[in-house]
Amino acid sequence: MRYGRYGWSYFVLRVGLGLVFTWIGVDILRHPDLWIGYLPSHLPLGLEREVGLKLNGILDVALGLLLLADKMPKITAAIAVVHLVGILVTQGINAVIIRDVGLLGAALALLLWPQHRRRHRLAQYWPFRKRQPEFEE
Repeated sequence: MRYGRYGWSYFVLRVGLGLVFTWIGVDILRHPDLWIGYLPSHLPLGLEREVGLKLNGILDVALGLLLLADKMPKITAAIAVVHLVGILVTQGINAVIIRDVGLLGAALALLLWPQHRRRHRLAQYWPFRKRQPEFEE
């Protein structure tokens, strides 16, 4: 696989962020009693805290797996940024939130990463694509 000029940086950032999201999501789903204290007492749409926690765990696992699989990385990073900003807004500043600031920075880096190697396979057959000049000897 080619990832462009900063390919390994992109790969390590994407896989690292994907592993963290997957790990946290699985841990939330396995041990909800350890995480329930981080949720605010009143959730939007009248959701119960247990349901909100389960939805958060599922979202984290989904984001992590999409990042690991390199599927829709820009969209996944955008959703991760919104999710992490929501956590920062609802939680405020505390001793644990610094981890989420680091994750937010990583998600923003992926979101703002320049386009790379992503081309649809059918693009090579597009009739108006730029063609390399042919030189005759």
